[in-house]
Amino acid sequence: MEQLKLKFKITYAMTLIFMSLQFTAQSQAAIALDRTRVVFDGSQKSISLNVTNENKNLPYLAQGWLEDEHGNKINNPLIVLPPVQRIEPGKSSQVKIQALPAAKKLPQDRETLYYFNLREIPPRSDKPNTLQLALQTRIKLFFRPKSIMQARADMATPWQEKLTLSRQGD
Repeated sequence: MEQLKLKFKITYAMTLIFMSLQFTAQSQAAIALDRTRVVFDGSQKSISLNVTNENKNLPYLAQGWLEDEHGNKINNPLIVLPPVQRIEPGKSSQVKIQALPAAKKLPQDRETLYYFNLREIPPRSDKPNTLQLALQTRIKLFFRPKSIMQARADMATPWQEKLTLSRQGD
């Protein structure tokens, strides 16, 4: 009898869990980036990121900026252009991250870590007393100086193909 009660309680709890999962709303950002990290090649002047408005009905504003490894906003040695733009429903646009002359003063023997932030700003609701959320995406941006970039000749043959195995003994 005791075992039957326990089995009933477990079945009841599992049913409640599965029912609640069906009604859980999934949060989805309207503004989506085309990548999860950025490697900025020091030999380039800029890099472009594709930004898409996944919402098919409403235009959104996309606000982009950079932060250093401590979370402080920066405008030098890299800058985001345009800092704010309107993206129509279902359309795509580009955000450019451009190197300024101060990028030459960054360490040339290692990568420098930054964070690229993209905030979606929803349109004003015409209904009173509505809660609107502005979701934000934050991805890592690595500035890789030209001095540590591999030469194209090195990249043509990866180290795995240069590896040789030899057998010794039985």
